[in-house]
Amino acid sequence: MNKRAVLVRDRETDRRVARTQRALIQALVDLALKRRYERITIQQILDRADVGRSTFYTHFRSKDDLLLRSFQGMLGQFDHALDAEEGSSGRVAPVRELFAHIGSFRAFHQAMVRARMIDRVYQAGADLLARTIERRLQARPGKVPAAVAAPALAGALFALLRWWLETDARYTPEEMDAMFHALLG
Repeated sequence: MNKRAVLVRDRETDRRVARTQRALIQALVDLALKRRYERITIQQILDRADVGRSTFYTHFRSKDDLLLRSFQGMLGQFDHALDAEEGSSGRVAPVRELFAHIGSFRAFHQAMVRARMIDRVYQAGADLLARTIERRLQARPGKVPAAVAAPALAGALFALLRWWLETDARYTPEEMDAMFHALLG
């Protein structure tokens, strides 16, 4: 088989996997908006997404794994876009993007709060962003080592997000981004 045929097949497989994963997370979101998260079964997700059980378990261990890895994937996309952003003005985290997205899905966020999943979701996000924040901080001079500052900043970011949502703060995602990055000094 030639290399071109293999590359085309790999791209098609990657697209199918991405489409399947999008269908699964959309099904989970739709269901969580209608019923309590803890009562949602894998079978209900599969039925709504029109995905087979073996396909689900090829990619995920549980609905919690689907939720957490999907959130990390979304953050990874935001983070990748930040890397590609021209003139990112020294931003170390995609704060504006995260706040805009979560702000537009408040009902789902509330469903995760009710299900007592939000701490796990935020921890998964903080773990991912700590690594990318550390990488960006290493390129800047600072008084605190990047390995120390990065998890503190990632944790602060999610504490700030929680405050913003719970107090129904009137600040825009852009203003929150500017204030978070002003904390860097």
